[in-house]
Amino acid sequence: MYKYLLCSRYLKTRYIALASVISVMLGVATMIVVNSVMAGFSDKMRDRLHGVLADVVVESYSLDGFFDWQEVMARVESVSNGEIVALAPTMETFALMKFKVGSESITKQVQLIGVKPLERAKTGDFAEFLFTGRLVRDKKTGKVVEERIDPPSFDVSDEIRISGTKAGASYQELTKGKTKDETANDPFLDEIKAQMVEEAPERGAIIGWAIGTFHRPGAERDTFMAPPGTKVRLLFPKAGNRPEASYDDYTVVGYFKSGMSEYDAQHVYIPLERLQQMRLLVDAQGRGAINAIQIKVKDGVDIDALSHRVQTALERLRPMSFQVRTWEQKQGALLSAVAIEQSILNLLLFFIIAVAGFGILAIFFMIVVEKTRDIGILKALGASTAGVRGIFLGYGLLLGLVGSGVGMLGGLLFVANINTIEKWLSKVLGHKVFDDSVYYFSEIPTKVDAFTVAWIVAGALFIAVAASVWPAQRAAKMHPVKALRFE
Repeated sequence: MYKYLLCSRYLKTRYIALASVISVMLGVATMIVVNSVMAGFSDKMRDRLHGVLADVVVESYSLDGFFDWQEVMARVESVSNGEIVALAPTMETFALMKFKVGSESITKQVQLIGVKPLERAKTGDFAEFLFTGRLVRDKKTGKVVEERIDPPSFDVSDEIRISGTKAGASYQELTKGKTKDETANDPFLDEIKAQMVEEAPERGAIIGWAIGTFHRPGAERDTFMAPPGTKVRLLFPKAGNRPEASYDDYTVVGYFKSGMSEYDAQHVYIPLERLQQMRLLVDAQGRGAINAIQIKVKDGVDIDALSHRVQTALERLRPMSFQVRTWEQKQGALLSAVAIEQSILNLLLFFIIAVAGFGILAIFFMIVVEKTRDIGILKALGASTAGVRGIFLGYGLLLGLVGSGVGMLGGLLFVANINTIEKWLSKVLGHKVFDDSVYYFSEIPTKVDAFTVAWIVAGALFIAVAASVWPAQRAAKMHPVKALRFE
């Protein structure tokens, strides 16, 4: 019983131990906050990557692709055991995109992707990332939000032509206040309509958000360089033994905004059939070629096992022509880099708790030296070696429990209110601490993992107890006569 009484008394009266408690508390709280924020960012990133990419992707080794894609899709479904929800054919190639901003011509290197929008939307979160570029008020919440392209489409509406072209502005001015009957047979208006089609072709394109916008430092919203209705020219390679360039004009009808700069700064989507025609990838039977198949599977399916079965089946169909990868395998380098970064950061932050452990070690040595007489009296009165050792080990455990317990509660409270704290800090500092225009997250994402919190607390307790072992052992080995010799 005396061991617990002494541990409690030392904790209450030895204020120097408060430094160790604070060190452990700060270390535990910091690790919980950092791990929760990094886990939140990692989950958001994985969700965005998974949304852009289908669960499994079948790709051709050649950019020219293959014409028998329906047979290939049938072969894929035959080995899926009913695990596939949807498939979508796509054609991907590199391209140059050119458009005008005022009198200046802008050229960008892009990844051109031909899709059937409704089919592509069934294989991932493609539709969730498509926006018109306009702000509307949400009917349920009343908040101003970005308008989505619903349903996904490349249609060039009259509204886009009128609002996005010079001829459209003239048409709007001339028809203002007039009825349809009054403007029906006006040859001058017909000429303006033809000019509108010239300025905004009937073929629509959805471009990456970062391609068509520019972010000014300090601005709340991005500035459009290529607003809806902008005419863009795409230059891409034709198929054949002697590659030649092909070009085509499109009208910007919307934007692809996934929040991943790698995609938002490169992806341009156009109708699949049009890309097949312009690349001369339509055979005598009228079949257009594709070079990728996006596959959506049911929840809970082992996509690694499915991709292996599909790869085996396609190798039998046509050897060395296809590559089958899951979305994680396609982004393996990025996901691995994030995991390594998180592990290294955890290791560095754990040194904070290790520093607290050295503080406990130094304080305990001071206590042992200072309390030599008291230790001698305890042993003279009958305290056992294990009992004296237990006093200091219990004291170290108590310091660890208090420090890690308070640090855990503080860390969890910080994570729960991190966005409120961010707003307060932004107000105090005069600038946004978390710029949502950079990450496209409205709030700082967090994820508290119970296992992670448990091992952080357990690690802090272990360090606290381990740091008290040496001083405890030294105190336990003291001989009562030698301890009291000079008292």
